[in-house]
Parts: sequence; structure tokens; C-alpha cells
Amino acid sequence: MTPFVRKSKKGVSLVEVMIAVLISAIVMLGGSFFFVASTGQINLREQYRAASRLAAQKLEELKAVDYDTVAEGEVTDSVTLDNSSYKRSVVTKDLGSYKQVTVTISWGPDGGKVNTINLDTYIAPK
Repeated sequence: MTPFVRKSKKGVSLVEVMIAVLISAIVMLGGSFFFVASTGQINLREQYRAASRLAAQKLEELKAVDYDTVAEGEVTDSVTLDNSSYKRSVVTKDLGSYKQVTVTISWGPDGGKVNTINLDTYIAPK
């Protein structure tokens, strides 16, 4: 078996190199776009997780206190967690033999889309 011998010794032309560089640049630009988009989604999911923790924490606080101390009405406060500011609204309704509690957490940039998450529970006397 004889080794492969190249018959032409011209090499690669400048046009071929430029096309290869252009294709590589397009692929890298597309990859960087997906990287930036996924980073934004990761940050949004972290904010959703933090909002869920805040809502669950408030519900657990209300479940831990005496039934009669859970007042009917709406209470709103602001909470800062993980360098993000959240607005927390707690609405309590007395339904007779138990109370319905809804915790709403909202956050978002000023003038931008406001994200919200709601958690509901019912509290009965012990």
C-alpha cells in the first residue's frame, strides 16, 4: 500500500479561509445569544424561587400562631431578598369555621413586566 501523496501543492486559498472564519463567527454569535438568553431565564427562575420561599414562610408564620390572632383583612409590606425587592400582600377571609389566607408576592422592574406568585391555604382552629 502506498502512502497518499498530494498532487497539488497550492494549499488553501484566501477565499476559503475567509468563508471558514465567517461561518465560525456566525456559529459563535448564535451561541453567545443563547448564553445571554439562558442567563436571563436563570435569574428569573431564582427570583420565582425566592418569591415562593417568602410566600411559604409567611403562610407558615400564620399557621404557627393562635387561630384567633389571625386577623381578617389585607396587610401589605415590602421585603428585600437576594438583592431583589418584593411586595408581599396577605389577604385573610373569615369563612366561618376556618379562615382562607392568600399570600401574593409581586416583583419586577419599574415600568416593566410585574411577576406575581400566589399561595393559598386554609387555617382551622386547633
